Amino acid sequence: MMFIKYLTNLLTLKTLQTRISYLLLVLILFLGLSLRFNNLFIWPRQGATFDEYAWTWQGISLIKNHVPTSWSPHPQYKNFKDVIYQKTHFRMVTPFLEHPPVFGLVAGSFAILNGVQGIYDLHFYDIRPLAVVLGFLSLVFLFLLVKEIYDTKTALIASLLYATIPTIAIGSRIVQNENFFIPFWLLALFFTAKFLKTNKNIYRNLAGIICGLLILAKIPWVAGALSIVIILLVLKKYKDIYKFLLIVAPIALLYLVYGFYFDKELFVSLWKLQLNRYDLVFNSIYALFQKPYLVDRFYTDGWIYFGWFSMILLFLKDFKKNLIVIAAFLAYFLIFLSGIPDEAGHGWYRYPFYPFLIISTAIFLKDHFLKNWLLTFFFLVFVGTSLFQLTWATVFGFSYLIFRISIIGWSISLLPLFISKKPVIKLATFMSLFWLGSFILMNIWSVFLYNEQ
Repeated sequence: MMFIKYLTNLLTLKTLQTRISYLLLVLILFLGLSLRFNNLFIWPRQGATFDEYAWTWQGISLIKNHVPTSWSPHPQYKNFKDVIYQKTHFRMVTPFLEHPPVFGLVAGSFAILNGVQGIYDLHFYDIRPLAVVLGFLSLVFLFLLVKEIYDTKTALIASLLYATIPTIAIGSRIVQNENFFIPFWLLALFFTAKFLKTNKNIYRNLAGIICGLLILAKIPWVAGALSIVIILLVLKKYKDIYKFLLIVAPIALLYLVYGFYFDKELFVSLWKLQLNRYDLVFNSIYALFQKPYLVDRFYTDGWIYFGWFSMILLFLKDFKKNLIVIAAFLAYFLIFLSGIPDEAGHGWYRYPFYPFLIISTAIFLKDHFLKNWLLTFFFLVFVGTSLFQLTWATVFGFSYLIFRISIIGWSISLLPLFISKKPVIKLATFMSLFWLGSFILMNIWSVFLYNEQ
């Protein structure tokens, strides 16, 4: 009887913990949706990127006219016309072949379902809700991936950060291919993690199908397939690499069929352009840190900077345990380094880094925060200074008093390094947790305050 009572209590406790976890997840998802819906049709402003129109026009024209049409400045196109639409000049080209069609079809289908009749009947408020849907999926799949690799606590921390960090919440409002890539890459990685745990081929095959389709959305999304190949390579699953690529490659090669079908010569000339399109120099990688673009304007967010630091810390931990996160980060870093590092005003190129920077930050908070007091202090400084700039300084202006009070408050976390008394450790713990909670609230405040005036 005692054993049955103990077992019942244990099961009830586990159920209660599970219920609390799912309740927290629902609240985080609601918060993330709310922040993305806030000022959805205002900031980023219309015209921050007209790629939102380019992708959608590509899809609408394919569905309606069976030939892709969109805007492009590239001289390889000979069949074009200049159009003034919504007081903006567009160079409309047919057939539009510089990108594969999958994301265009998604955006175009969403617009048509939302009542858009043709490409010149499109307003950005017809398609911005698609970005919110994709942002919601990113939050869900991020939680599932982190829970599968680590545990529920880390997954909740990562989800809360991804829901509220200003750069991510605001960047999630635009209809860009990167915001399509992120959730489905996370899903492919989730299936990969399931495959590694269960050895069920269905998960590997699903990951392969997703990665193939992602390449049909944009060529750099080969990073998705590359990340999974790296994972399987490290684990010496050579046969599975072969089987995975047998699924990915035929799907990806459909882009050649697509391009050759519409205009072979134009397609080849555009490929030559794309391979040498970007102004690459050896030090252009530093643009990641020197030019903190959100969309087309600078936005200094300490969470992102600290994410790079926490990713370095992750490299120093158990490599195999963190293999999926490290492999994904490395795969996109290689693609970014070789093709797209310093494109002015194109902040969305950095977005695919962010899920993995945030996961590494969540691991830092779980494993190092309040345990390594020096790292705790630097975390508070990195994140706190940027958030005060985005909130207090934006509303009230810079204050020497507030700045120095903040520095003193953050410095309390250093006291246990010098005085290892219980009351001092309790004070440092309380203050550090107070600041962490304040940072989450300041994230939300930053998102509400964001404007481009």
